[in-house]
Amino acid sequence: MKELVEKTGVSKATILFYINDGLLPKPEKKSANVVFYPPSFIEKIGFIKQLQSKHRLSLAQIKTILREREKGREITPLIELNEVVFGQKDTIEYGQKQFCKETGLTGSIVKRAISMQLIQPKEEGVFDSEDVAVGKMLQQIIGWGYDLDLLEFYPRLAEKIVKHEIEVQQEVIKERSFEDVISLTLQLTGAARSFRGYVIDRIFQKSVGQEDTIKIKKKQ
Repeated sequence: MKELVEKTGVSKATILFYINDGLLPKPEKKSANVVFYPPSFIEKIGFIKQLQSKHRLSLAQIKTILREREKGREITPLIELNEVVFGQKDTIEYGQKQFCKETGLTGSIVKRAISMQLIQPKEEGVFDSEDVAVGKMLQQIIGWGYDLDLLEFYPRLAEKIVKHEIEVQQEVIKERSFEDVISLTLQLTGAARSFRGYVIDRIFQKSVGQEDTIKIKKKQ
């Protein structure tokens, strides 16, 4: 272990965590007090560090990539897919106390907003710049005298949209090869995001336009 720590620059605690979490295989135990770590551990730990620092992937995402690599599959498209779907990890992170300071929200309101899925941190207790932007908007809405219940339809309807999108994607990619699944999922994810925003904005524009026309006619 001492040699492994020296060669990788990763602490003993982190290495043991990787092993217990399934990111690294169980080492060979020679006896009660002797454990052998194969040279492959050095490369694997370096690869995990690269995925974390360069691509900013979570450990759950890294575990999936490592599992597919062990099967001999090309994992570059899978790394790209994870970045497209989940986005790159923000370089700036906030704990809840700092998040409240940045947004002006109280701890109780943050807790409520999270339970309502109006704020959805990617990691529990860790907020990024996108969370902060949404938190500031919620603080504005509260300042206008409105309750958060006014916004409960967003996550409720979003879950329905996402559910249907996933069903469509599953239908398109079924019985495809691993490589085709990755490629198609990349394309479908981008298309869904574009189409989702386009349709909602156009429906909103038409609805607002119709309301304005009705108001003008009433005034006349």
